[in-house]
Amino acid sequence: MFLNLLRRRLAGIPLPGTTRKRVLAGMLAVAVVSIACGSDGTAPSSGSGGGSASQPTAQPSDTAPSFVANTFNHGSYSLEENVGRPVLINFWFPSCPPCRAEMPDLQAAYEEFGDEVDFLGIQQTAVDTPQDGIDFLDELGIDFPNVADETAQIQFSYEVLSYPTTIFLNRDHTINREWTGIITEEHLNEQIAAIINS
Repeated sequence: MFLNLLRRRLAGIPLPGTTRKRVLAGMLAVAVVSIACGSDGTAPSSGSGGGSASQPTAQPSDTAPSFVANTFNHGSYSLEENVGRPVLINFWFPSCPPCRAEMPDLQAAYEEFGDEVDFLGIQQTAVDTPQDGIDFLDELGIDFPNVADETAQIQFSYEVLSYPTTIFLNRDHTINREWTGIITEEHLNEQIAAIINS
């Protein structure tokens, strides 16, 4: 039921006051889970011995859904027109505490690797407005390209329901890895190195 309500809200369908509160409470719960349960989209191996082997849930053969979007300050961005460059896509929203926590590391990575990797932030707008997103980015000094996904088309095409989520695309725009929850600077740099070398 919650997912149906969330989809309605993200699609711009107004919800009654109590229903809206339930949707917002559910989204808050997702954000809290994201804080505690950040991962790199991998599942533990079923092998014995308690090893740490894992496998990505998004296999490298999965091609990323294509999209074109207007960024806040960098003009139009087309994923299809940038095949040949690795891409980092970060899904966030302004009132999400873990999103706020990881943004400075994303900005630092952009400053270091922005010549080699496309960085793109996708703001979901079920809770916060696009203007809230612009204010959030300005407050934190974030200047890599970001868009407001007002119709939730990008979010749903990537099946993102938890925030923050960061998706790393190889040069051919196959999905290399999906990370749900806060990503540390160390893991961020590891994943960026992997897509640069893809």
